[in-house]
Amino acid sequence: MGAGCSSSKSVGPSKASAGSSAAPVASGPRPGHVYLSYHPPDTGAQRGEGGDGAALRVRDWLTSRGYVVILGEPDPDAAVAAAAAAGATAGSSDGGGGGGGQQVPGVAPRRGAVGVQSGLEVSWQVRMQQCVEQCQAFIALVSEHYGSRPEAAREVLAADKALEAATAFSTAAAPTAAAAAAASGSSGALLPLWHSGPWPPPQPSLEPLLAPLQRVPRGPRPLCRTILEGVMGELLERLQAVGCMPAPKAPAAAGAAGGSGGGGGGAAAALDASAGVAPAPSLDWCFEAGPSDPPEADYAVVRCYTGKLQELSDRLALTVRPTLFELGGETFSGDLPLLDAAPPPPPLPSSPLAQAPAAVAGAAGDAGAPAAGGTLLLDRPHVTLRNGALLLRADQELRILGAGVVLDCVTVMTEPRQGGPRGVALGGGGGGGGGGGGRVFGAPYESGRAMVVLAGAVGVRMLRCQLTNHGPHLALWLAGGATAALRDCQVQCPQGAGAWVRDAGSTLVAASTCLGRCAGPCLQLEAGGGCQLAGCSLVDSEQHCGALVGSGSRLRADKCVVSGCQTGVNLYGGASGELVGCELVSNALAGAEASEPGSSLVAVGCKLAMNGQSGLLVAGGASASLTNCTCTGNKAHGALVRGEGSSAALRQVTLSYNGQAGALLSDGGRGELAGCEAVGNQVAGLVVWGHRTSAAAADCRVLQNAGAGVALRDGARAHLAGGCTVKNNRMPSEVAGAGSELRVAASCVVDPAPTAVGGGVVVSEPSEGGGGGKKAKAGGGGDGGGNKKSAVPAVMGWTR
Repeated sequence: MGAGCSSSKSVGPSKASAGSSAAPVASGPRPGHVYLSYHPPDTGAQRGEGGDGAALRVRDWLTSRGYVVILGEPDPDAAVAAAAAAGATAGSSDGGGGGGGQQVPGVAPRRGAVGVQSGLEVSWQVRMQQCVEQCQAFIALVSEHYGSRPEAAREVLAADKALEAATAFSTAAAPTAAAAAAASGSSGALLPLWHSGPWPPPQPSLEPLLAPLQRVPRGPRPLCRTILEGVMGELLERLQAVGCMPAPKAPAAAGAAGGSGGGGGGAAAALDASAGVAPAPSLDWCFEAGPSDPPEADYAVVRCYTGKLQELSDRLALTVRPTLFELGGETFSGDLPLLDAAPPPPPLPSSPLAQAPAAVAGAAGDAGAPAAGGTLLLDRPHVTLRNGALLLRADQELRILGAGVVLDCVTVMTEPRQGGPRGVALGGGGGGGGGGGGRVFGAPYESGRAMVVLAGAVGVRMLRCQLTNHGPHLALWLAGGATAALRDCQVQCPQGAGAWVRDAGSTLVAASTCLGRCAGPCLQLEAGGGCQLAGCSLVDSEQHCGALVGSGSRLRADKCVVSGCQTGVNLYGGASGELVGCELVSNALAGAEASEPGSSLVAVGCKLAMNGQSGLLVAGGASASLTNCTCTGNKAHGALVRGEGSSAALRQVTLSYNGQAGALLSDGGRGELAGCEAVGNQVAGLVVWGHRTSAAAADCRVLQNAGAGVALRDGARAHLAGGCTVKNNRMPSEVAGAGSELRVAASCVVDPAPTAVGGGVVVSEPSEGGGGGKKAKAGGGGDGGGNKKSAVPAVMGWTR
């Protein structure tokens, strides 16, 4: 099996099964463990095995749903004893090299087949049987040449025997007949997944075992001829129907099979294949002392009593060792010294500060000029401020240039602003056609200074802190590679912006933190900055975005809420965003927006609801991928994809009860829908509009919409693949305009039949083994020619 299949435990030699070198250790099936058997030359990794990678994609998809997947591995002895393996049965020995005595050139004989084994070497047969018995379900990825090698037959037979044994044991242990039936249904399953080739498989060793079973997919198309996510949804239903639920605490990925059949393990297996999102690591380590931080006993404790910022500044300047400043719950205010652009005098040679960087002044320049009213400079390493408040004037700042700084239960705030002109808005570049590009809307604010500034290669931890800026500038600014970790904090800036993370290497990590009540964006990333949020809130930026991400920056948010903003999350300029389990609700414009080429949005398990326009907007050549998301109750569309080069992939997405269309693709946009639902929308379920605009759907349901189920206009093209259902809509589906074409698979249900208007074409694909498909053109059905009026005139007035 995979790398995790080779056990280091000794195998009991007392009772060897027939043909096995040792009896397998039966530990019983483990919840959520799945064994995947495949033929490497057909479905293995493209690099190294020559397959199409289907086995790895299936593994990654199941891993993303919480399952532990073990890949089958090739038998290393098959090449040594090819002649013996050809005649061996599925339960025979693994063809030890000592049996035949014939040496295959270039292949070393199996060590331990004759004589004494060196160490604890476990045969392939034993390892395979151990893993099969430990898995709750067995999936046979049946491809064209599956079963041509002896490993497949042995794996399937071992799974069949393990299933019989588990069923017999569960039935015997059940006290009643009903309990016995339930136990037999939850003891495991042998599931054939049809990838390619004939069905049932013609191999004599596999056909008796696999032919009576219900294969996945049920339709006439194998996996290689349909959309992966649609088939995976059916496979997930089958697994859950037989009682195989996700593992309670599944690791990021099960080990791939050893040898050449294992494919890539590790990080690749940890990815969500359908969405490209890795599981979120714990952020606890970000808020703990690092290896370079001294122990707490080495800190000197200094107590401040005067409540003057000048006292605190003087004590910080004289610090020569790790120090804890106990502020005693006092509020410190008053004058501060001006920060000189010249570098400070070097510390004493005996001081640990002699190792501090000499380029402090250079780091200061990364985050703009010093404040005109004075700076509280914290440039000493390993300094902690605890339990107090810093009250700054609007023209003062706290600038942190030292490493290992901790703010614990500290409030930093500015006095309310007394008036005066505001500066220019942050991110004032022109926006693209999709409304992104950091466009300026709402009140302007100053982007050249901040209340709290972190510059250079510094790291700051803020625990239970509050940053409240009443001035027209930034509350928090990270520049030049600075890093800040916030936990249980609040950041507010009623007349300015919240947090700005700029420059490559600058990173903001926040957990259980609220960034809100901002005139500008609650959070902005620029010039390669990065941010990771967990359980945070970005709220009440009524005139700007909740999160504005641009210029190659990256945002990762887990279980966050973005609400009350103009646009919830706005990506532009090649930025990337990953949203997992987030809610983007009640924003004035779109819940999430991606614009400009190179920008990409990935959302998994998110809710985009009750926004003023669309739940999702993709424009200007950007891309988006939504998996297991909900786009409901938006005033315009559930998802809007427009513009040449823009694309969206929607998997298991609910597009329901939106003010206009469930999904609208226009002006050259492309969309792929798998397992989606478009229900109860006010105009139509799916609209594809414009030349070079295309859509493909599989296993989707378009039901009970107030207008047409599917509408194509002005040269658009769409394909309803297997498993789609379009019915119970108020108006029939419509294909209008020259060049518009709707292809409908034979397994789809479209009731009533779609109508072709004004040169549109409807093509009914034949069923497998049937004749040619039927083509319906506008004017060919006795409607009086091609000038029939469209049944969906309201389309022309939609918000695009």
